[in-house]
Amino acid sequence: MATIRIDDEVFEMLKQLAEPFVDTPNTVIRRLLEGQGGAQSKQVAVEARPVAPKTKAKRGSRTPQATYETFLLHVLGTKFKGRANKDEASTAVIEMMEARGLLEAAAHEMVSTGETRAENTVAWARNALKDRGLLSHQSPRGTWELTPEGIKAAREVVLPPSDK
Repeated sequence: MATIRIDDEVFEMLKQLAEPFVDTPNTVIRRLLEGQGGAQSKQVAVEARPVAPKTKAKRGSRTPQATYETFLLHVLGTKFKGRANKDEASTAVIEMMEARGLLEAAAHEMVSTGETRAENTVAWARNALKDRGLLSHQSPRGTWELTPEGIKAAREVVLPPSDK
């Protein structure tokens, strides 16, 4: 079974469509995709739109994972010459994003994994880059290493200017 991540706003919308004590997020999404509407015949319009990384988070919102992915590519490709351990890479990404005003207060909250939300999102960004073939599947545990495709992608990254 695959694991997906959704933001809190989408989760709240799913809860509005769910029949309590009956539905799971999976059954609500399945109903939407099959065109059957939501609980009690609620009709929902699902709009397809391109996902682009934000350059600056809105007040009260969370920075999208795609932004973390961009910064992780940049950090691994420039500062660490393509290879770093998890802690070094995460710290560098978070410091760069913080300097550009891209992290909200919630990014510094602890999550169930024992790390901050920002550190956790960097780890998820690493998984996404790995799934796209930009990070190596063959690196030793705890080491994040760009593939040749990742090195090429890292060279093309353009970061927003620093606020400081």
